[in-house]
Amino acid sequence: MQKLPLRIAFILSLSILGAWIGGIIWLSIFPENPPRDLTDNDGKISIVSTIYPWAWAASNLDPLAEITTIVGPGLEPHDFSPTIDDVKNIHDAELLIVNGGVDAWISNSALERNFPTIDVLTMLQYPESDPHVWLDPVMMMKIVEEIGHQLEQIDPTRSQIIYDNVQKKLAILENLDREYREGLANCAIPEIVSAHDAFSFLSKRYNFTVHGIAGFSPEDEPSPAKLVELTDLIRSHRITTVFFEELTSPALAKTLSDETGAKSDVLDAIESLSSEESERLEYPGIMEKNLVKLKTAMVCTP
Repeated sequence: MQKLPLRIAFILSLSILGAWIGGIIWLSIFPENPPRDLTDNDGKISIVSTIYPWAWAASNLDPLAEITTIVGPGLEPHDFSPTIDDVKNIHDAELLIVNGGVDAWISNSALERNFPTIDVLTMLQYPESDPHVWLDPVMMMKIVEEIGHQLEQIDPTRSQIIYDNVQKKLAILENLDREYREGLANCAIPEIVSAHDAFSFLSKRYNFTVHGIAGFSPEDEPSPAKLVELTDLIRSHRITTVFFEELTSPALAKTLSDETGAKSDVLDAIESLSSEESERLEYPGIMEKNLVKLKTAMVCTP
């Protein structure tokens, strides 16, 4: 009768030992947070951005970084559908940058990852009602700093290089902010009409008003009453320009332009690179080009 407890204790000890060894083997094969192996992917750090603005923000910060943009040039991100390869890239990225709102097509399962993710609107504590936060250079600075911080954690041996490159990019954005503040400080008609509500962050930062034809998505259709309201507004407020975007239909903007005598022109929301020229200019050059058009449209003086 006394041998039974000893036998049970022996069996339990073996079971516990087996479970312990098994756990060590499992963690060695499938670690919860696998260590970075610079021999993978030719030593490159994989950064994936859902849309172009954050790919630019991450560019040239870490010399080991290789950046993939999911929504490529000429594609409209609001109604984008990712491929299986896109989902795999999102899941495997060592640093993933998502915007919120404009990239709502990302599934929750794709975001269940072992590596860091920067969710821009969540980080900035903004609602998704307007996702176009990148059009504000000051907000862009905050994201560049966060990307740099994350890269320093991923690649600590190059933290000083990353920090120095972050400062260079911040200087570019600070210069953009200064150009916008000075260029839009004195405008006779501080109002524009745009194809959709993509410019609220920009207009709040630099104190002008944007009247959107559609909602925050260019797929939203305005009602006839809305078009009548905008027609009356353009005339009564002497608004000079109705803007549209290269990646969206100009039909409604040109209809309002024809009806009111206002000009129509392109204002780039920089959701993706829309032409060879925009690829050459990149984010800072496109923002400067937008500024020239805004100054003309709002009759701004130095």
